[in-house]
Amino acid sequence: MKRIDEKIQEIEKKDKQNRGLYISFVVVILAFMAAVLYYQSALAKKDLQISKGDILNSKLYKDLDSVYKEEAKTLVKLKNSLRPQEYWDAVKEENTVEAYINFITNNWGIDKSEYIDKAVKKLENNDGAVGFDGWLFVGSKNNAGNYKSGNSSGRKTVEIIYRLDKETKTNMIDSLPELKDSEPKIGDVVKLVGTRNYTTYSRKNKVGNVNYQNEQGFRNRTKAVVVDRNPDPNNSNFYVEILYY
Repeated sequence: MKRIDEKIQEIEKKDKQNRGLYISFVVVILAFMAAVLYYQSALAKKDLQISKGDILNSKLYKDLDSVYKEEAKTLVKLKNSLRPQEYWDAVKEENTVEAYINFITNNWGIDKSEYIDKAVKKLENNDGAVGFDGWLFVGSKNNAGNYKSGNSSGRKTVEIIYRLDKETKTNMIDSLPELKDSEPKIGDVVKLVGTRNYTTYSRKNKVGNVNYQNEQGFRNRTKAVVVDRNPDPNNSNFYVEILYY
């Protein structure tokens, strides 16, 4: 059996090939139709008219359409070859923060609904998955309970990219993108805003104290999951604890 990361890479490669083929297919058809329009006035003099039906029934169109559909079927078969149970077992065996986060957030069309809650709980409970743990500043919350993402100048630290809808087992951010800057909840998957890495701290009441900086910070282009929250009792600062890789 192939390793889970090899299987996912194979799906990604095939997906890119399929998208490239589709784009090429569309370009060829558009070029073909443009040529038809260009020559149609000349052909009209001979009472020849090329219709949409002529194009759809042409050998070129049928050949290209057949190749595209065959590639699409291959991609579907490849995705379906990775069964949900097999995927979940491989993630558990790897047992890393990265593997669980990718399991939760990937969009390969594999039905993970039976295992999503287990993956989220594994991370929420900080249950031994290999990775890093730290606290960081994400926003502010005033006495009225209003949360604002980022600092006073508007510079944001993170945005939410995944929040589980417990009923549908889907990502709420897909249908409610405004939630990406809302108050982080335990179980949310976040990513950094901007391009630089961000320092994390070992204790919730020591965020900003250089003596408590973690050696490994939250790296750009990676994801993290929120496992705890701590509004600072002395001011409006809002900190979250994250698991990251």
